[in-house]
Amino acid sequence: MKVAKIFVLLMMLALTTGVNAQSKHGGNRLSKERFMAELEKFVAAEAELTPQECGKLFPIMREMYSKQRVYFDKMKNKNMKQPQTEAECREAVKMRDKIDLDIKKLQQTYHNKMLEAMSPCKVMKVIFAEDRFHRRMLKKWTRKDNEGK
Repeated sequence: MKVAKIFVLLMMLALTTGVNAQSKHGGNRLSKERFMAELEKFVAAEAELTPQECGKLFPIMREMYSKQRVYFDKMKNKNMKQPQTEAECREAVKMRDKIDLDIKKLQQTYHNKMLEAMSPCKVMKVIFAEDRFHRRMLKKWTRKDNEGK
């Protein structure tokens, strides 16, 4: 159940990365590049990665996130309009489940690549750090959205 909650949080985060994030210093948009830079900095510190480990890990992570983006865009495009009929809703649920499974398979593939590049304990620390980063960013964006209302 915990894995499902984390997965939903990651999905929500990925879908919100395209949304404008208001910074405290004005209306700066959080770019994908800035998001990845902040993620990498956080993960490196939290997982206590050496520069050599960062050099091995981050290209793998960037590639994984790039491929995940395709699935998140697919999901976003499918959810642009609310299905109206029972058949449309059934199809939308099936499509969403398929995309979720495809994302998990992709993550598994890239986690295996990470395991080849570094120790399993470090990979686990990286995964936990990613989860913490995404939760913090989601919380930060939620607070900013609520401040403007």
